[in-house]
Amino acid sequence: MANRRYGPPSGQPVPFTEYHQSKDELAGLPQTLAEKVPVTSTPNIFSYKSYVFAKNPALVQRYIKATKADVGGVGGHVVAADEVKSIIAKFVLDNNGYRGEPIFTSLIVTHTGDDVAVTGIMSEHADMSVVDELMWDALQEGAHKAGELGLYGPGQDLVADAFTGNLRGAGPATVVLPFPVRKDNPSQTVLASFADKTEPMAYNYYATGAYMLPRFNTGLVIASSSMKRGYIFDIVDLDTKAQAIEAGAHPRDLKALDGKMEELSKGLQEKVIRLRVPEDLYDIEGLCRSSRFVIARIWSRNEDGSPGELGYVVSAERLHNIKTKKGFTYGGKDDPVLLAFAQGNWPAPGEITSPWATCPMVAGDCRGSHNLHILPMPINSQTSFWSGPIVSAITLSCNIHTGRIGAISDQFALGTPWDSVRRQASDLAIQFRNAHGVKQPATLHEDELEYQEGWKERRARLEKKFQVMPPLTFGNGNGHGSANGGAKQPAAGARAGGRPEEID
Repeated sequence: MANRRYGPPSGQPVPFTEYHQSKDELAGLPQTLAEKVPVTSTPNIFSYKSYVFAKNPALVQRYIKATKADVGGVGGHVVAADEVKSIIAKFVLDNNGYRGEPIFTSLIVTHTGDDVAVTGIMSEHADMSVVDELMWDALQEGAHKAGELGLYGPGQDLVADAFTGNLRGAGPATVVLPFPVRKDNPSQTVLASFADKTEPMAYNYYATGAYMLPRFNTGLVIASSSMKRGYIFDIVDLDTKAQAIEAGAHPRDLKALDGKMEELSKGLQEKVIRLRVPEDLYDIEGLCRSSRFVIARIWSRNEDGSPGELGYVVSAERLHNIKTKKGFTYGGKDDPVLLAFAQGNWPAPGEITSPWATCPMVAGDCRGSHNLHILPMPINSQTSFWSGPIVSAITLSCNIHTGRIGAISDQFALGTPWDSVRRQASDLAIQFRNAHGVKQPATLHEDELEYQEGWKERRARLEKKFQVMPPLTFGNGNGHGSANGGAKQPAAGARAGGRPEEID
């Protein structure tokens, strides 16, 4: 880390006194509640004082960035350790500088299951590759602490050998969403969603629900904003392996397959199609029925139908396409992260999250090798039955002029109707797993199994015992032969056609 490009000019850690912390917000003020019943584990907000309290903030392009990774879990893949989260947070806060200015003007550190996430607001002055370098090193620090604590899978999602200038394709899930630049109305609501033990396809339920169907979002019909024109979807083909086979690589020629996959993913390029809602609704639903295609971005529509503002981004990439020292062997379910604008030209938070009330099934769960009903959980929750899958969603009230996260709301908090959804999803999940066990559809097709080395060995051993044999037939008097393939005469006293006499 000697040549790192981030950090304060002095080389000394940024003192914590430079940050305003939301946990101290009520210090010195009259207390209006005698008792507070916790319904969620709301994260502490760190805001760089000299910027978020500036009287005349600069009107600049700002971004919100979310980065999430599993760097080691407690009790297997259950929950992130508080000490690991704190180490990551401390590293980011200590080194939150680039060319004399803070990288993040405001940030939070959370977890969903055993995945730790850093979400923060940054301005256009910060080089994105420098921010990714800071995130990579912070997650490495968390992995070292996880190893020290004896946690399971230290650095699991840091699958690249080393940081090469971009987090995309290195293992962690990361997304960036540009804020609008406007002089009036500094308020912008952002929904941040984190999922564990599942794949990016799970987020298709957000997009094909709230952004396509009036039964989830009445604003598509009655709103006066640009929402009434519908949206534009960028759908990405995630399966580079399938693309390589379709391009001519033989599925059993691993060298040719790896070479073609590397060629197709060179430069982190993606295979994408742009479709429109509502005109292309059937095409979108058709593509998004499988894990291969994921709605990665959603744009508003201008009056002429052209793309307007970007308001929805998903970390849509398949990690088993990363070239590592082990080759293309990683088949992780990717545990995606999502950032989306809410209100105004966009669905309300409750509309965005409403599709999860249907208790859909997604790929992932224990060993990443099952289909199971997803649980909408409060932020900073662990997995439980088997291994989830779980999804969390919080809304951030952001001031786009100062770059401050002002307050947080947990969309799946306890004591809400989501308690009923959790119970229903839990009941369905238990019944489904018990009914099917290792059989499909509870387990994924063998091509999608995340942990399948044991199955490959078993399958290869059994394959050698298969034999090619003629079909089993039985004599029925119609010339179809007998069980052993030889001709057999009718028994004495049998009727024509081979049936014996009835017994009196």
